[in-house]
Amino acid sequence: MAEPDYYKLIGVARDANLHEIRSKFRAKVLAEHPDKGGDPKKFQLLNKAYNVLTDAEKRKRYDSTGRAEKSPEEEFVDGFGGGRLKFEPRTKDADDKAIVSLQDRIITGAQTHEEGFAAWLRQRDQESMVLTDKDFLKSHLYNAAELSTRIHHSTPVLHVMGTPKLDVYEQPMRGPVEVEVRPRALKKTIEHDEVLVRMLAVPVDESMIYADLRKAGACLGNVGVGRVEQAGTRVEDLKAEDAVLILPKPSKFPSDRPLGTARTLVQCSEEDVFRIPAAILEELTPEQICLAPTIAQAYEVLEQYGRRLKPGDMVLLNSAHLSAAGSSLLQLCKLLKLKPLCILSLPGAPRNLVKGEHGTKSAWQDADHRATAPPTVRAQYERISELLVTMGAEEVFPDAVALLRWRDRNQRLLPKLALDGLATRDSCEQLIHCLQPGGRDAQLVVCGHGSAQPLDISPTLLAAWGGRVVGFSLSRWVHSSSANAKKMMTVMENVTKLIRANKFQVDTCLYKVGEDPIGDAFSRASDASENAQVVLIFPTLQEEHESYTQHEKAEKERKAVEKEQQERQRKETEERQKLKMEWLNLLFTDASVAAMNPEEPLRISQEIGNRSSPSLMIAFVGDDPVVDDRALKEMPQYCKDAVVVNVAWTEHPASEAFRDFDLESDEVTDGTWYQRSRATLENEDLDTLHDVELLGRSLVETLRAKLEQHKLDWNRLVLAGFGKGAGIALYAQLMRLLPRPCHSMALFSPVVLFPAFAVEKSGTLARHAGPKVKVFAIWGSGANRTTPASYRQLLPASLRKLTGELHVTADTMPEGTSQMGLADFHCFTSILPLCLPP
Repeated sequence: MAEPDYYKLIGVARDANLHEIRSKFRAKVLAEHPDKGGDPKKFQLLNKAYNVLTDAEKRKRYDSTGRAEKSPEEEFVDGFGGGRLKFEPRTKDADDKAIVSLQDRIITGAQTHEEGFAAWLRQRDQESMVLTDKDFLKSHLYNAAELSTRIHHSTPVLHVMGTPKLDVYEQPMRGPVEVEVRPRALKKTIEHDEVLVRMLAVPVDESMIYADLRKAGACLGNVGVGRVEQAGTRVEDLKAEDAVLILPKPSKFPSDRPLGTARTLVQCSEEDVFRIPAAILEELTPEQICLAPTIAQAYEVLEQYGRRLKPGDMVLLNSAHLSAAGSSLLQLCKLLKLKPLCILSLPGAPRNLVKGEHGTKSAWQDADHRATAPPTVRAQYERISELLVTMGAEEVFPDAVALLRWRDRNQRLLPKLALDGLATRDSCEQLIHCLQPGGRDAQLVVCGHGSAQPLDISPTLLAAWGGRVVGFSLSRWVHSSSANAKKMMTVMENVTKLIRANKFQVDTCLYKVGEDPIGDAFSRASDASENAQVVLIFPTLQEEHESYTQHEKAEKERKAVEKEQQERQRKETEERQKLKMEWLNLLFTDASVAAMNPEEPLRISQEIGNRSSPSLMIAFVGDDPVVDDRALKEMPQYCKDAVVVNVAWTEHPASEAFRDFDLESDEVTDGTWYQRSRATLENEDLDTLHDVELLGRSLVETLRAKLEQHKLDWNRLVLAGFGKGAGIALYAQLMRLLPRPCHSMALFSPVVLFPAFAVEKSGTLARHAGPKVKVFAIWGSGANRTTPASYRQLLPASLRKLTGELHVTADTMPEGTSQMGLADFHCFTSILPLCLPP
């Protein structure tokens, strides 16, 4: 069973010191004490969590394995044979890492206890066997939290933050990271064995550009030059203002969580920094010094893997044009009388790859050599080639195919050593094709970070070549022994002398963090056609403090202005909402603008049927008087006692806006226009409602005059309509514009503005006495896009809320369209008997 998260239980971060753990624990344990009503189980868990997190060994085991105690298997293996079969603790994320073989995880030794103990002594790091006064003070005499030092700098400092590029599935993509400069606060204290370094210069290398980040918010950089700002209480070899080179152990900071040297102040361990000799400080600038480890790496690679080379031998390079590492290799080869062959691959140039068996002509002779690069790429190639030859290159080739053709024409031997500074999918294979067949001298050294891509070497090619592929890491080499650290400084001093004698060049391009665009710096560093090394320089603490103060002041002013604008907008919005609510409350009442300033009655476009002594009146309100007149001309034969009138609302002066409203717009056809509520109505909607009220009142006046002319009452009225006209007729009924309710309504594909608002508003008005009004709503299914399905469900559902006033019947008509037609007329005549009064 997995143990609980002790950090979360106490309420501290995973990197919390003992002082923070104790403070949080006291507050938690007092609150959870059983005598004060706390949970006894949680009280026991808190004590267990405190015991684990305050014990260095238990905490280390818990952080790495998720368990505080050893498993029975581990106890058995530790005690068997003096620990000669000891397993390394299994970490919590071991399943996510590559599978490690059993042989690699077992520390083998002799068979007896004495021989096993002797083997253990021989294999153990001699430095870890020495108990220094620092170790004694740290683990035996004082608490580490009590030795911490408070950081003097209190304001946030600039960080160059990296964010991985994500695909559509929010998964990290390969390629350059996205960067930004952001101020972030520092930790309040440094530990007794730590130093606070004020950064001066940081090179933008491939490990920063193609950092394998898992999440956003990581400060970039693992290398840099700075000066000590503060030192911990037990740091004796470093003091304030000492110039140091930061080069941490690679095992401490994986690729997804770098140390973060690209910031103004860096908190790091004493063992991760190296003091820079005074001889180097006097001759080189900080931006040149920060490139010294790269130059030292080039020197060590040539010394380790080129020891069998003699003056005049060739060395194959593929990154001499990219950065300080490549140009350093080129210049060192020149000093050592070696002949470098450079492969210069530029973006946009044709890619001719060697494919096939190693050492055969068929692997490269079929490649297309007629393809040419664009003029701009050719110009870049010529410029960089000339520079590489000036720096010491023997020959420069665009790709491996061109190199093999040159060897074939000139009958030259291939080189034995290749240095791969690209470390991409194809770079190793292409270099192997350009090397002599195997043996102890044929070597391919991978000394670049690459673009975070796995190397792809064919096993068949590797077996046919027979050489050796090795990798080189400067930080791992430096931290492997103190002698290597001293040698690196010696190499840096020698390079300083070469630079002073103009025998060595270091081309740099400087970008100041906080002033220059950081994106441009990383874009330039990732550009294969740029051969200058991009270096980030940092402002002084005083400049940064002043900049932060000004920024903070400007930010406060901006927030104050933004708050003022928001307050003004809030008041304006409240005022608009207040006016809108007042307007909506007045609509369709005797105090409305339409009631106080009525318009003229609507025109009757057609009056047919029994005009002498009718017993009822059928009033039709459609959207096109000409079309409606043709459809209604046969209506009298279905109801001989009725007079039929066609009301033309579209010719009224108040009808222009509602008549021209586009029912084919997206907001209508998807139903969102109909679904607007009182709170979401806009000014245009209020104007439309006002026009509908004017038209409704004019309709009532027209009907009133006709009913009085034929001596009929309102309950002898059948009100019908189509589209927008049907909506006007329904609004006249719902809003009590009719003096008394009509007998029934037949509405064909009615366009009713905002049904939810109409029913809500109708509920606030005084009800008419009398029987329920029959309402028949007939829809055209499919062909009529102006009345979408969501609206056809909304309108009847809203009208049925007026249970005491309306009796709603809804139906569909397959032949219905967005215009009144014969299908609608035949449907009207079929339901007419249901609409007629007794």
